[in-house]
Amino acid sequence: MSHAKFGLSALALAAASLLPSALAQTADPVRPVFNVTIVNPEDLLDYDKTVVVPTAYVTLLTDGRVSAVKQAGFFQRGSGSAGASASYRVQGIDKAYAQQLARAAYEDFVAQMRQAGYKVVTYEDIRDSDPVKGAARDTTAGPLGLPTSAQGGNNFVTAAPSDDQLFASGFAGGKFSEFISGGKSKFTDATVIIPHYTFVAPQAWAEGSRGYNSVSAEANVAPGMNLLVANAHWMGAPKSRMMSGIPGVATREQVINVSEKSGTLQKTADTTPQAANTISSALGALTGSGSIQKSSGEYQLTIDREAYTAGILNGVRGFNAEVAKAAAAAK
Repeated sequence: MSHAKFGLSALALAAASLLPSALAQTADPVRPVFNVTIVNPEDLLDYDKTVVVPTAYVTLLTDGRVSAVKQAGFFQRGSGSAGASASYRVQGIDKAYAQQLARAAYEDFVAQMRQAGYKVVTYEDIRDSDPVKGAARDTTAGPLGLPTSAQGGNNFVTAAPSDDQLFASGFAGGKFSEFISGGKSKFTDATVIIPHYTFVAPQAWAEGSRGYNSVSAEANVAPGMNLLVANAHWMGAPKSRMMSGIPGVATREQVINVSEKSGTLQKTADTTPQAANTISSALGALTGSGSIQKSSGEYQLTIDREAYTAGILNGVRGFNAEVAKAAAAAK
């Protein structure tokens, strides 16, 4: 945890830092709570409850950074600012392990859809079909040999159950782009579904606060895991209608806690600029202009594969159950 504070009087008290309720520590296993959006579930009935699931994607955090800055308000005594940041990286993920997680997610999705009363056509069933043989694969690879992406200061890798199931995506059609021709699905006897899950571990957040006599900023890193977003979009038979969203099931929240501990978290460096903070404080006291206080740290999460896998499956199974529930209720 990195914490910087600018005090406007010697009696100023440090602002209390409250752990977000979604990350609160408990002795019980985490039970994720899902709030999902369901769009056009009737599409699942287009082909007599037959669906094809060519792949599933799991996206995992590899490294990132959070930061917060807070400045004194207009009506506060004095002036100044506080800033805090934390950077973090994950050790213990490799390509084979990431594909193993994607394969487990895929198999659970297939199993839950079958339990919901659907005939599920798998990749093994269609691997020699024309749509699959003609589909381009995503061959871009970062340091782990997997495609990379970045969002909100975080870097990710994405894995499929196998290299052959890592299909190319495009601006038109997204992850369905290789299975679309002329705006229609290349599969003419089943609704296509592609589930995708994105996880972040460690958990990290930054916040600033301002009181009458002080401003503070704090960056926090915890060893738990969140499901950042999950969706299972589908593409059924061609039809003309007003669109109310992308057909499928998707989470609404951006933070769904699925594990309190996914590995061992270590602060590897305190990069707080102590000398600069001291000079700024001295100059602020002399000039009355306030000071700029900063704090920063570097962290490493070394995953425990048993705990990390349990967190992934906790999120995957919970979301898949929401999709199966929507599918069973489709009419």
